Amino acid sequence: MSLNHVILGLLNREPLTGYEIKKILQSTPFMYWSGNNNQVYKAFAELLDEGFVTKEVQHQQGLPTKNIYTITEEGQKELNSWLLAVTEEPVCKKQILIKLALADRLKHDDLLNMLDSYANVVKMQAVLTERELDKCYFAEQKLSDRVSFLDLIRENILSFYSGELEWVQKVKEFIAGLPDQERVIKEADRRKENNEVSKMNYQIREANGQRYLYLTSGDPLIPSEQDARDIVSLCLEHDTYAVLLEGDSFADDFMKLRTGLAGAVLQMFGYYIKVAVVLKGERNFPVRFKEVISELNKGNRFRTFTTAEDALSWLLA
Repeated sequence: MSLNHVILGLLNREPLTGYEIKKILQSTPFMYWSGNNNQVYKAFAELLDEGFVTKEVQHQQGLPTKNIYTITEEGQKELNSWLLAVTEEPVCKKQILIKLALADRLKHDDLLNMLDSYANVVKMQAVLTERELDKCYFAEQKLSDRVSFLDLIRENILSFYSGELEWVQKVKEFIAGLPDQERVIKEADRRKENNEVSKMNYQIREANGQRYLYLTSGDPLIPSEQDARDIVSLCLEHDTYAVLLEGDSFADDFMKLRTGLAGAVLQMFGYYIKVAVVLKGERNFPVRFKEVISELNKGNRFRTFTTAEDALSWLLA
C-alpha cells in the first residue's frame, strides 16, 4: 500500500493542499504514515509526473503561496484500480508475543507484572485512539452527506484493544493455574524428607551433547498431579527440560478425561518441559483418550512412542 493511493483517495473527496494532507495523516490513527514533508511532497511530485493530479498555485497577499491539488480522471481510474485490487494481508507485529514466547523461565510474579504493564499500555492507547478518532478529518466529513464508515472503523480498532485486554486476562488465568517453580521444588524436597516420593526411578542422561531426565516406573504412569510436579521439579533441579518417560501404560485416571488429570498434567508439562513417553504395554486406550493422544502426537511438547530410540530422536531434535 503506497501513500500515493491514500493521497488520491483524499483528493477524490475534495481538493487539498499538501499541508492539509499532512495534517490529515498525522491526526488519523489508522493512517500509519508520519506525514512528514519529505513523504508528502515526494508523493505529490510522483503523482504530478504520472498525470494523476493537477496543481493550482494560489498567491495570497501577506501569506505563503498555496498549492492546491486536484485529482484527474486518470487519477480516479488509478484510485479505483487500487481500491478493487486484492488487499494486503494484515500484519501481526506484537512485541508482547515475542516476549511471552521467550519468558518461560521468568517467575510467575514477573510474568504477571509484564502482562499488567502491557495491559496498562493497551488501555492508555485505546483512550488516546478514541479521542483521535473523534477529532480526525473523517469525523468532520461524517457530518456531511457523504457515506461514512468511521463508526465501523472505530469498532474494528477498539475491538482490537478490548480483545488484547481479554487475551491478557486469559494468559494471567493460565499462569495462575501453573505451579510456581520455587513452590514445586520446595514441595518435592518436603516429600523426600517425609518419604512421600513417587516410585519412579530416574537418571540424568546425556546424548548428542544434551542432558535429559530418564524415568521408569513399574506402576502405571502419571497417577496424580503430584507425580507430574515431581517430574517438573526434577527437571528444574537438574537444569534440563527434556524428559524420557518409560512404562507399561498410563494410569487409569490419566486416561479418563472426565477426571481432569490429563488436562492439568499436560498443561503443566507443556509450560515447563518436553516429554516423550515410551509405552511398552498394549495401548488399550479409551476412545476419547486415543483421540487426544493422536492430536498430541502431532505437536512438539508431548508425544508417545513404542521404542526409546524413536522417542529420544524426537526429544533431542
